[in-house]
Amino acid sequence: MAEGRESRTEKPTPRRLQKAREKGQIARSREVPPALVLLGGMVLLYYAGQSMVHSLASQMRDLLRMRAPSEITVSYLQDVLQTAALQLAPNAGLLMAVALTLGIAANAIQGGLALSWKALGFRFERLSPANGLARVFSKNGLVELAKSTLLIVVVAAIAYRVLAENMAVYPRLVVMGPGQLLYWMGTITHQIFIRVAVFLAVLALADYGFQKYRFIEQMKMTKQEVREEFKELEGDPLVRARIRRIQRELARRRMMAEVPRADVVITNPTHYAVALSYKMESMDAPRVVAKGVGFLALKIKELAQQHNVPMVENRALAQTLYRTVDIGEQIPASLYQAVAEILAYIYKARSAWNHAR
Repeated sequence: MAEGRESRTEKPTPRRLQKAREKGQIARSREVPPALVLLGGMVLLYYAGQSMVHSLASQMRDLLRMRAPSEITVSYLQDVLQTAALQLAPNAGLLMAVALTLGIAANAIQGGLALSWKALGFRFERLSPANGLARVFSKNGLVELAKSTLLIVVVAAIAYRVLAENMAVYPRLVVMGPGQLLYWMGTITHQIFIRVAVFLAVLALADYGFQKYRFIEQMKMTKQEVREEFKELEGDPLVRARIRRIQRELARRRMMAEVPRADVVITNPTHYAVALSYKMESMDAPRVVAKGVGFLALKIKELAQQHNVPMVENRALAQTLYRTVDIGEQIPASLYQAVAEILAYIYKARSAWNHAR
C-alpha cells in the first residue's frame, strides 16, 4: 500500500477530476460558507441595522398598545402571534435571503455547484461504528479538531479584548435608559462579531487552500493509471490500427473506382502511376484522382488498360505529381504546361481515331 501511494506522482487528468466531480468530490472547505454568511450579515446590519431596529421598535410599540380583551382566548393569542409574525417577516426574510444567497455563493465559488445523486445515495458503511471512529481519529479528523479548538480560543480572545476595550462603559450601563442600553449592547456585540467574521474569512481562505492541495494529492495518479486512461480515451492500439487499415482500404477502393473515369494515367513506367481527370466545364485545372507506387501502381495501370484509359510514360512528371499532389487536389500551376501538352496529345489522338473509324 505504501509503495502504491508513493507511486502516485502524476497530476490528475481532467477526466479523473470530472469523474470525481460526478461523485460529488471536489475541493471544498466547510469554513467558507459560515465565514461568508457571518461577514455578509455583519455588513448588512452595519448599513441597514439602524432602520431594522427602528422598524422592530415601532412594531413592538404597536403590539404593546393593543388592548387586551377582558377574557384572553386562544383565538386572540393566535391573532397576536400572527400579527407579530407578519410584522417581523420582512426583516427576518431579508436576513434569511441574504444568508441563503451567501451560502449558495460560498459553495459556488469553491468549484461550482456539484450536484451528485451518487453522493446522496445510501451506503451501509456509513453506519459502521468502526468507520466512524476511523474518520474521527484520522488525519482529517484531527485537522478538523485543531481548527475547532483554534476557533474557540480565538473567538474567546476576541470577545475578551472587545469587552476589555469597553470596560469604562459598563459602570454607566445601570443608569442608562433602554435606548442607550440597547445601543451599547448592539455596538459591543457588533464589534465582537465583525472581528470574528474577519478571522473566519482568513481561516476559510487558508483552509480552502489546504483542502484544494489535499484534494489534488488524493486525486494523483500512477503512471499506469494515466496510460490506462489514455488507452480508454484513444482506444486500444490494435483496434486503432485495424480501424486505420480499414479506412485505408476503403479509401483505396474509392480511389481505384475513379481510374476507369480518368482521362490519362502518367507512369514512371513501372514504379509510379498517377491518374488525372479534367472536365473543362467544371474544373479549373486537372485533378489527381488516383496515384500509387509499386504494386498499387501496377493495379492502376491494369485498370486503365482494361477500360482503355490512355497511359503516357513521363518519369519526371509522374514522380513530381505523386510526391506533391494529394488525391482529389488540382495540379499546381507549375505543372500546367507539361500536363496540358499530354492532354492535348491525347485529345488529338482520340479525335484522329474517331475520324478514322
